[in-house]
Amino acid sequence: MKNLQLFDLDLIDNIISPEDFNQTSLMSPATAIFTDFKKHKALIIEDETPAGEALKLMVKTHVRMKIVMSKDNDFMGIISTKELNEQTIVTAIAKGSERHEVLVSDLMVLRSDLHAFDFNELETATVNDVVNVLENYGLRHCLVLDREHHHIRGVISSSDIARKLHLPIDIFSKTSFSHVFKVIHG
Repeated sequence: MKNLQLFDLDLIDNIISPEDFNQTSLMSPATAIFTDFKKHKALIIEDETPAGEALKLMVKTHVRMKIVMSKDNDFMGIISTKELNEQTIVTAIAKGSERHEVLVSDLMVLRSDLHAFDFNELETATVNDVVNVLENYGLRHCLVLDREHHHIRGVISSSDIARKLHLPIDIFSKTSFSHVFKVIHG
């Protein structure tokens, strides 16, 4: 048996993450900046969740986007902190709803209004290709489809791209692909 030694943590103040070891650049494969639902569970929320509750939960867990599902497990759309801001909720209240009656389904981006990348095309693209396309659409998040199997394969997030490219971002700001594009190409 080996006698292991324990150490004090008084001089340690950093926690590492995979981004600290992976060197992602604009020429890296686009799959390097993609959250693959085959490896990571999709973050979902039910469409009947009160909007205020959803916002509190997302802020508390540092999540900016969730996939909206019905209670029958049907894909409805996405909701992000952009749609769940206090001003949007107050606007819904001003139209006659009580605060607790404003639901995620009232504010979400509908499935029919979303755009997505095809996973097969993403496999041959670079990070720069993705940033350029998403800058043109002004998006913060974009889903990735596996059209061959008819399912959502993952998501690409502007804040994930910024973190993996080691760009300075404020985690409380609304990082957009536009912001990432300007930092990279500015």
